[in-house]
Amino acid sequence: MHAYPIRKIPGNPSQDGFARILPNVCFTDREKDELYMQILQPWSLSYPEGTDRLYPALVFVQGSAWTFPDVYFELPQLSQLARQGYVVATITHRNSEDGHRAPAYLEDVKTAIRFLRAHAKTLHIDPERLGIWGTSSGANAALLTGLTGDNPKYKTREWAEESDSVNYVIDCFGPADTVNLLKSLQETVLSARETLSKLSAEEKQIQEQFLTALEADMQNFVGLPDGSIDMELVREMSPMHRIEPGKTYPPVLILHGDQDDQVAYDQSLNLYKALLDHGTKAEMITVVGGKHETDFWSQEVLDAIGDFIARYS
Repeated sequence: MHAYPIRKIPGNPSQDGFARILPNVCFTDREKDELYMQILQPWSLSYPEGTDRLYPALVFVQGSAWTFPDVYFELPQLSQLARQGYVVATITHRNSEDGHRAPAYLEDVKTAIRFLRAHAKTLHIDPERLGIWGTSSGANAALLTGLTGDNPKYKTREWAEESDSVNYVIDCFGPADTVNLLKSLQETVLSARETLSKLSAEEKQIQEQFLTALEADMQNFVGLPDGSIDMELVREMSPMHRIEPGKTYPPVLILHGDQDDQVAYDQSLNLYKALLDHGTKAEMITVVGGKHETDFWSQEVLDAIGDFIARYS
């Protein structure tokens, strides 16, 4: 007589632990330069049937050197948070290479936050529990968002009745001092141009292309029509220079690899010290051996970020 063993697994009526995606949600109200976000939600939005559960929300801004963020780059990792019970929106912003110099990117990030609050009920978001996380230039945007909450200077007409303040900020290897960053880039360009004559024709061409692109990036981000750099704007987009005595800021988690060759580790270390000296709640994690993106990431890093989000959501 044969045995027919069958394993039994209980059903999951609440659908906890799973996520779904709402793709290409437009969050601007413009005739041109429309911007879209990808929204990850827990599957258990309406369990039991007919209920309207509200979840804490997170806005994620992918680094892009202030050009156009790849909203799909971190989707697999962000889905972990959605499966844990967060609504996560990974967003785009206007591209500095298309003539949208700063602070366009910051305005767009704040517009996305206000959009989420304006549609909180539909998207099952608790509007009182919303944070922001960014990487590289996206972390610069996240920091500035936290430091300039509801500043009318950066508020567009879209969803203007809503707040763009956040409960917390997560900064992964972001440019915290753009004044110092620009100075370093200018020194790099100057030093490299002085050595061009020592290179072969092929090497010289490659280096020239790199330096020209680097100068163009700076000009696109904070340049003036005459080709010079708007140093007042550079300072305005520098989180280190936006910490003001007497103001209250949300808690900040800073993470940076100590082998980052694109954004200096000291950028984050100096910001961390400045925030603590100001009296703001701040935590810092050093990723030993971590570079810019790539081997910076691990499940341990994601778990540390998730723990911070849980504490302040």
